[in-house]
Amino acid sequence: MRRHLIGSTALLLILGAMVYWLLPPDSAAHRQLEAACWRVGALMLVLWIAYPHLERAPRWIWIALPILVLTLALRPKWLLIAIPIVIVLAILKPGFGKQK
Repeated sequence: MRRHLIGSTALLLILGAMVYWLLPPDSAAHRQLEAACWRVGALMLVLWIAYPHLERAPRWIWIALPILVLTLALRPKWLLIAIPIVIVLAILKPGFGKQK
């Protein structure tokens, strides 16, 4: 059910953004709303696609991810360190707790 809700929300946001695109708004506030609809709609679409994989994600990731985002938002220079680490981890794909 949640996946259907995420997909419906993505569809509504993207359709709302398309309406703003076809009928351009006059004020700056409406242009910001159009941009927000595009961005959040795209994010919801990605969540809709990735939902089955998110259900299998380890619980610690849901605690670590917001902390990481907040830290990088407060200290953007740390991105220079974080990006190579993420690339190396993505290549190596460590299997913590996996038994062979």
